[in-house]
Amino acid sequence: KIGGIPIPSNLEGESFLPLLRGESQCRQRPIFWEHQGNCAVRDGKWKLVYGRCEEGDDDWELYDMNKDRTELNNLASQHKDRSEQMIQMWKEWAERVGVKPWPLHPIPEGEKDWSNLPWLW
Repeated sequence: KIGGIPIPSNLEGESFLPLLRGESQCRQRPIFWEHQGNCAVRDGKWKLVYGRCEEGDDDWELYDMNKDRTELNNLASQHKDRSEQMIQMWKEWAERVGVKPWPLHPIPEGEKDWSNLPWLW
């Protein structure tokens, strides 16, 4: 849109161009992301995060971003229904967009996962 290039109709997400123009913007839908196995979904005031996308949903953490911007108070155990709903939302998104399991290639035994240490690359 900003460069005069049409946006593909199958592309998920919302433009943040209004913010670049100094306009206000209110997100209508959840946003999802995954980077090197770290996963998250933000839906309204809630943010659900996971350190590595592996089996074992017990490691997901839930934060109320209106009250806890620094993510110090994990509320997943107090809001189990909300956590489970957002975990399912993330899994459906990951399946829909083709998120690959991390690491993409097996790490040889005895080697480190250097993706977590980019300053050593």
